[in-house]
Amino acid sequence: MPRRTPDTTTRSSAGQGPRSGAGVTPIRAMLVGAPKAGTTSLFRYAEQHPDFIGHRQRELSYFFSDEEYQRGYNACTEKYYPDASAGQAVRLAKHVYTMYSTDAVDRLKAHNPDAHMFALLRNPVRRAYSSYWYARRRGWETAKTFEQAIKWEADQPADDQLGHRDRVHLYVGIYFPHIQRLIETFGKDQVHVFLTDDLSADAAKLCRCIFEAAGIDPGFTPDLTVDHNTMSAARSEPAARAVAGILKSKNPIKRAVRRLIPHTLARRARHALLRLNEKPFTPPPMNEQTQRRLIDHFAPHNEELAALIGRDLGAWSVT
Repeated sequence: MPRRTPDTTTRSSAGQGPRSGAGVTPIRAMLVGAPKAGTTSLFRYAEQHPDFIGHRQRELSYFFSDEEYQRGYNACTEKYYPDASAGQAVRLAKHVYTMYSTDAVDRLKAHNPDAHMFALLRNPVRRAYSSYWYARRRGWETAKTFEQAIKWEADQPADDQLGHRDRVHLYVGIYFPHIQRLIETFGKDQVHVFLTDDLSADAAKLCRCIFEAAGIDPGFTPDLTVDHNTMSAARSEPAARAVAGILKSKNPIKRAVRRLIPHTLARRARHALLRLNEKPFTPPPMNEQTQRRLIDHFAPHNEELAALIGRDLGAWSVT
């Protein structure tokens, strides 16, 4: 376990990690979900603001991971914000599974009760299909068809969905209970819900909303010309599965590398290795019967969400 620098923060009732306090620069704005909805692009656009400091890792796992949370917020700063000067920049974070974890939401609330949450939601049927192909690309998904994958998911214990999050494609598309919990925890004024269609239509507007909520100049215009996390496939799925096995947090090879190589260098090497095994890819159309079945599956949840956030989500029921 890495050596912790002394910190003066107090302990949170939601876990053993520290709560923001004197001498601590807390996270003020966080993208909390959903995966495969455009969150990487939105995060990379927003973090260009000169008053923001983001993290180079795709996800900040501090609130979600028990192991990271136990190490404390100073260790989080060293890992995710190594170049930050205390009080000199507003911290922006992203972790797409945060809103699905009660512990993570409670820890974030304890860390900074004034933080603003941003959820980017996508048509859950399309999101699930995209999630399946992304999991194939990363070597996490072994099912050879989307139908086999969702059948496997249905057979998993209902109370352990996040434990299989790399292969769970439908569960994370039921947004209503998670958005509702965010609002109950932080209040409606601090929870901002966007749709992927909003990002496609006017990404600059979404960035301005984030800037305003974080209390920084909303007049900054980021470069929106770069696509992030675009669709691709593994050149070799066996190779992708082998890399995925090595990258598991409890893998002894990964633990040994952690001790020998600085985190930033290891992260760059990991992504370079993943890119070598990727190729451009366009998924085949989803089976029409599967699509209709999933539209029906998500319909009641979408209706609850639409009423909660005051948005018309009827387009999500169109094939």
